[in-house]
Amino acid sequence: MTIAVTGGTGFIGQVLVQQLLQNGYKVRLIIRKNNKLGPTASFPVEAVAASLHDKDSLSQALSGCSQLYHLAAYARSWSSAPDLFKKINVEGLKNVLEAALEIGVKRVVYVSSSVVLGPSSEKPLKESNNRNKKPYFTLYEESKALSEKIIPDYLKRGLEVLIARPTRVYGPGKLNEANSVTRIIRAFLRWRLALILNRGQEIGNYVYVEDVARGLRQMMEKGKSGEDYILAGENISLKGFYDLLEEVSGIKAFRIYVPARTARKLARLETWKAKHLRLYPLITEDWVETFLQNWAFSHEKAAQELGYQPLSLKKGLELTCRWLRGKNYDQLSW
Repeated sequence: MTIAVTGGTGFIGQVLVQQLLQNGYKVRLIIRKNNKLGPTASFPVEAVAASLHDKDSLSQALSGCSQLYHLAAYARSWSSAPDLFKKINVEGLKNVLEAALEIGVKRVVYVSSSVVLGPSSEKPLKESNNRNKKPYFTLYEESKALSEKIIPDYLKRGLEVLIARPTRVYGPGKLNEANSVTRIIRAFLRWRLALILNRGQEIGNYVYVEDVARGLRQMMEKGKSGEDYILAGENISLKGFYDLLEEVSGIKAFRIYVPARTARKLARLETWKAKHLRLYPLITEDWVETFLQNWAFSHEKAAQELGYQPLSLKKGLELTCRWLRGKNYDQLSW
C-alpha cells in the first residue's frame, strides 16, 4: 500500500515518514515544486510535486493512494501576507479533500492543533469541550479552527477524515519554527539561560515528537472517522518545565523573569520592525497573549480508543538533551 503524506519534510512529517517506512509502508511525499527535501532526500520514498492551490495537481499526486496524512500548513508566528494563513490552511485543505474524494482516497488524517479548543481553565481540556474564549489569539489559530469547519461536508460525501490535535511538540528533528520548544532547550543548554514570561505559572502541554507521529499512525489504523483526537503529553507550568530541564541536564540556569507588560512592549517593537524593516519578529503581541493563558489538555480519549501512550516529559527531555549534545549543536559538549 502506498501512503501519501503532505508536509513530510517538516518537523513532525519527517518523523512520521520514518516510522511509516520502518513499518513496511511505501510512502509518497507530496511536496511543493522546487522544495528541498533535506534529510528526507535519503529516504526510500517517492516524491511528487503538487500545489495546495491546484486541485488537479493534487489529484495526480494522490493517484493510487488509499490513505493520506495531511500535515502541510502555514504555521508561522507572523506573516507580511496575513491572507496566507487562510489560503494555505483552509483553502489548501479544501483542495486536498476534494482531490482525495475525486481520486478515491479512503481515509485522511488531518493534523490540526490543540489551540483551536482555546485556553483551559480549572481542568485539562478534552475533545468534547467547547471553546470558551473568543476571538482567536492568532491568525494561525483562527485558520486551523476554520479549516475544521469544512470537514463535515466531506464526511457526508463519503470521505473518512480524522482530526489530530497535537499540543506543543518537541524532540529530535528539524530545528525550525515548528520545533520552537527544542530550540528553547538548545538555547538553555548553550547559554544556561531561561527566559520566563510573567512568573512562569501558566500551564502548557508538551508532547514528544515520536509520540505524535505514532499517534497519527494509530489514528489511521484504529481511529473513528469524523472524530478528533488530542495528541498530548504532560501538563506543566513554564517554571516547572525549566525545573525539570535543570534536573535532566544537570545545568543550573540563570532565570530572567519578563513581566507581561514588558513582553507586550517588546512585541509591539518587534511587530513594528517586521512591518517597516522586514525583520522577522522574535515575538508578536498575539503570541504574548497566547502564552499568558493556560493550555492544559487530556489525551484520555486517544489512550482509550487508540492505545496512545506518550512518554513522560522527563524521559522526553532526557532524549532531547542527549540528541542535541550528540549532534554538537552550538558547540555543546556532554
